[in-house]
Amino acid sequence: MSFTFLELSLVALIFIWIGFIRTGLGFGGAVLGLPILMLIGGSPIDWLPIIGIHLLFFSSITLSNSLKKVDWAYLKTSLPWILPAKIIGVIGLISLPPNIMTVIVYLITSLYALTWINNSQIISKKNWVNNLLLVLGGYLSGTSLMGGALLVAVYMSHIDIKKLRNTLF
Repeated sequence: MSFTFLELSLVALIFIWIGFIRTGLGFGGAVLGLPILMLIGGSPIDWLPIIGIHLLFFSSITLSNSLKKVDWAYLKTSLPWILPAKIIGVIGLISLPPNIMTVIVYLITSLYALTWINNSQIISKKNWVNNLLLVLGGYLSGTSLMGGALLVAVYMSHIDIKKLRNTLF
């Protein structure tokens, strides 16, 4: 892909914005930035590697002084649900056609937008629903790095609010 100067400038501004979201909230940069980047050009497979590197960079900056503020016990409990789904999601990202992945990204974005517009929350009080949300969040984060909202829905009810952001990193 080749970009004009204006497109490159827009991409740079979007990545700066994504960085502020990630360092401020702890998640959400991909869910807000990926659809906008795809409007400039390309498909999820084109943008996700650089977003992943961006995520690692900003996460490491934030976590460098805060490893003691991670709920390691709940992280160990939830990873067996998240990691296999995340690996399947990455395989799906690589194997599915770009037009299908583009539809998936915009569907996820639309669903998150509707929950925000309707001022509704994703809440779970049952163990099996928690596990389902962890699996779906893992899968979505594997395919598009957009599973954070589902993971937050579960983590918020199991982790001290002071450790939530750092644990999500």
